Amino acid sequence: MAKKKTSKSDVRKINRFVQSLCGLYSRIARRLGVDRSYVSRVAKGERRSPQIEQALTNEFDRLQENEA
Repeated sequence: MAKKKTSKSDVRKINRFVQSLCGLYSRIARRLGVDRSYVSRVAKGERRSPQIEQALTNEFDRLQENEA
């Protein structure tokens, strides 16, 4: 495989995306009145909650729209 040179612009985009994800579980947990660890378990597929799954999907879609 050829090695792709990473630009500063690419690194900035990655950093912004990671920063926006940092509080994702906490924001959802606060909004839904559940523990952050429960949101994390649902995200990992260890637990099921349609409400949390929808909130994760909505929040992720919102973050992607902001990055575009």
